[in-house]
Amino acid sequence: MRPTRGALAALLVSSGLGCVHPSVVERAYGGNVVDGHYVSPEAYAAFLRGAIAEAEHHPEDALKAYTEAAERDPASPEPWTRMAEVWCSAGQGDAARAERALAHALELDSSYARAWAVKAACAAARSDAVGEGAAAARAAQLDPQGDGASILLARANDGGPAAPTSRGLLVALTVTAADPVAAWNALASWAEAHGDVALWARALVELARIAPERRESFARAAEALAGAGDVGEARTVAAAALEASESPLPARLRLAARLALDEAIARRDSTAVRHRATRGRLPLDEAAGRALLGGERALARDLASTAAAADPGALGARLVLAVADGADLLGGAVSARPGDTPASGAALVAFGAALMHVASPAQARAALGSMPRGALVAGDDRVVRPAVELVSRGVLPDEALPPDGLVELFVVRGPTAGPLSVALDDAGLDWRHRYLALALTQPGSPLMRELAGRLRAVSPTDPVVAAATAIAQLAEGGPIAPDAPRVLLGRNPADPLLAAVALRLAEKVGDADVARRARETLSAFGAPRRSVE
Repeated sequence: MRPTRGALAALLVSSGLGCVHPSVVERAYGGNVVDGHYVSPEAYAAFLRGAIAEAEHHPEDALKAYTEAAERDPASPEPWTRMAEVWCSAGQGDAARAERALAHALELDSSYARAWAVKAACAAARSDAVGEGAAAARAAQLDPQGDGASILLARANDGGPAAPTSRGLLVALTVTAADPVAAWNALASWAEAHGDVALWARALVELARIAPERRESFARAAEALAGAGDVGEARTVAAAALEASESPLPARLRLAARLALDEAIARRDSTAVRHRATRGRLPLDEAAGRALLGGERALARDLASTAAAADPGALGARLVLAVADGADLLGGAVSARPGDTPASGAALVAFGAALMHVASPAQARAALGSMPRGALVAGDDRVVRPAVELVSRGVLPDEALPPDGLVELFVVRGPTAGPLSVALDDAGLDWRHRYLALALTQPGSPLMRELAGRLRAVSPTDPVVAAATAIAQLAEGGPIAPDAPRVLLGRNPADPLLAAVALRLAEKVGDADVARRARETLSAFGAPRRSVE
C-alpha cells in the first residue's frame, strides 16, 4: 500500500479543497479558456497554516486551521480528511472523531482516493486488518498510479484552477511562509485539487529545487502529468526533477527522463540535451531521434554526429544522420552491421517515419526488419504514436508496441483487430489510454465516467482523449452532432486514430465526404476501409 502520511503523500495524493465564490471567471487551461469559480485565498491560507502546523508536529494548531478551512469550504472533503489523519496519528488517537471526519469526507466525494487511503491508515492504527484491506483496495482502485499524482483534473463543477487574480496571492502566501518545504507542499496539494495544472507544476519545480531528495516523487508526478494530457507541464517538472541532483535518474523513471529531454529539445538547447541524456541514462541517439521527431532537424544532426563520431557502431545515430542529411534511404546508405549498438526506439521510429515517404510498406519492413532496436516506453507519445502508424502499415511487428500503443492500434485496425489483448489494469496504460480502452470495452462503467470528468479539460487538445470521448458517445447511442466527424478529422487528417473514429462518426451521421477522407487516411496505413460498430 502506498504511504498515506508524510511529505510524499501531502505532495502527491489528490486533494479536494475547493473554496468558491459566487462569481464565475474565465482562465487559461492547457491553452484553452474555460469557465470556473473564483477561488478565494483565505481558505488556502487556513489550509497552509494547518499543513505547516502538522509538519512541525503541532496537532492542535493543525486541527484548528483545518477546521477553519472546512468552514470556509463546506463542500470539500480535503479538510475533513486532513483532520482524520491528525486524529489517527500517534499521540492523538481519537478513532471515533477520525471515522466521523472520514465519513463526512466520503459523503462529500465517495471517489476521493486520499480519504480512502487515510481510512486504511486509520484502520491499521487500530489493528483492523479487514477494514484496512477494504479501504486500501478502494484507494488503489481509484488511484492505480500509486502516489495519486494522476488524479489531476477537477470535474467541471468542482471549481477548476485558481483565478488569475488569486493565484498571485496564493504564491505570495507560500513564499513568505516560515517552512518553505511544507508551504510549497501545501500549494502543490491545493493547486492539484483545483485543477490548476500550471500552478501545481510551479510548486513541483520549486520543491525539486529545495527538496532534491524527493526527485523521484517529482519525476513520477511528471509522468502522471503526461498521462493526463498535460505534456508541457510534464516536461517542465521532469526537467526540474532531473536537474535536482547530479546523480543519474533511476532507470525505472524512463518516461520522465525522455520528457526532460523533450523540454530541452523544445528550447533547442544542445548543451542541456546532452547533459540530460547522461543524467537520464539515455543514449545520445535517443535524443537525436526525439529531436528529429520533434521537427528539430539541425539539432538532431548535431546530436547524431557526436554520437556517430564517438561510436561508429551506433546504428541509431547513423539512421538519424541519413534522414537529417537527406540521404537516399533506400540506396543502401544505411544498413545494420555486425556488432552494431541497437538503435534507440526514437531513432528507429524517426527513420521509419521518414522511410515511409519514399518506400512501400514491404520495402520499409525489409529495411527495418534486420535492425536491432531498443524497446519503446509506455506513455511516450512522441515515439509511440508514430510507431503505431508503422505497425498499422506492417512495417514493425505488433510486439514492438507497449500497451498504450496496442490500444490505439486496436482502434485503427477496426474489424481486423480481434479482441483487445491489453488488460485495463496494465501498468503501461496511463489515464488517457485507460479511458480509451474503457470506451471500447466498458462504456458507461463508473470508472469510465470518472475518467471522462477528469480528462474533459484536455479533450480539445489531446487526440487520444478526443477519440475515446467520441467512441463513448457512439456506444451510448445518443445523438451525434452533425459536424462532429468533420471537427474530429480536422484536428489532424493524417492521424489514423482520429481517422478511424471519425469514420465511425461519419457513418453514423451520414457524412459521406468525411467518411471518404477518413477511409483514404486509413487505407494509407493499411487499415480497413469500413468501420465496425
